[in-house]
Amino acid sequence: MKLFEKTLVVYKPVEGCLKLADLASAVLRTHGVDTYTITVDDLYNQATYRGEVPRFDLVVSIGGDGTFMKSAKCAGYTSLILPYPCGKRNAYYEHGLQGIDRVVERVLNGDFYLEYIPLYSICIEESCRTFINDAVVASVDLGKVAKFRVNIESNVVKTSIFFEGDGVIVASSYGSSGHSLSAGGPIIVPEHESLVITPLNPLQTGIQSLVVPPYSKVELWAKNPAHLYTDGDHVALLKGGNVIRVEHSYRYLKVIRFSVKRDTWRAIIEPRQCVF
Repeated sequence: MKLFEKTLVVYKPVEGCLKLADLASAVLRTHGVDTYTITVDDLYNQATYRGEVPRFDLVVSIGGDGTFMKSAKCAGYTSLILPYPCGKRNAYYEHGLQGIDRVVERVLNGDFYLEYIPLYSICIEESCRTFINDAVVASVDLGKVAKFRVNIESNVVKTSIFFEGDGVIVASSYGSSGHSLSAGGPIIVPEHESLVITPLNPLQTGIQSLVVPPYSKVELWAKNPAHLYTDGDHVALLKGGNVIRVEHSYRYLKVIRFSVKRDTWRAIIEPRQCVF
């Protein structure tokens, strides 16, 4: 019995990643798996975000973290995702893997673990979508201070924060190593499943990032026009006064791993070292 019937191989459109994608696809087809190959750019340009791309049993992501997050859009409730590093930033990938042909063989033989990565829901009125890394609300006019309010409610916390600045980031524990970290936020160990809220260039002194429990309900409000981004994609232009709701979706990505433990700290910090 085959573990996988239909597989999608998504790769970053550079020569090295193309060779890895061809090799992975060849192994999958040798084992009788119906395999489709596409670049991450072509995937983004197609109907993925309208839910019209067919769902696959296995999604192979070959690239960096950006490729991983876009590949994950094709994963259904039961899909598994196999990340193989071929990019500059690989926080979602394992280091020290064997060649991709050996890795695919192990997957087809069921020799792997699963890591469950939470998805968070973000809604504007009745329009909702999910994100993995972060949601960013950024003022349209970055040359002028804008006004923001953040409401937080959990089983033990109910509070509001008002500040003036350039925007606000709501990041998952996995996404805490991305834009939030660059804006001065903390790195959260992924197992915590917490949310971290990081103001962007707040005018008020003493405002720091806030780490909230994983199942908190967060509301963002921008008085001025602002852009909304999720996982690096532009989602909407907010006219001002919109309420944006963020909370746990109670859904998880199922990511294939070969080691029980990973050197997460190295994966985050190493690509950020200065090169002269």
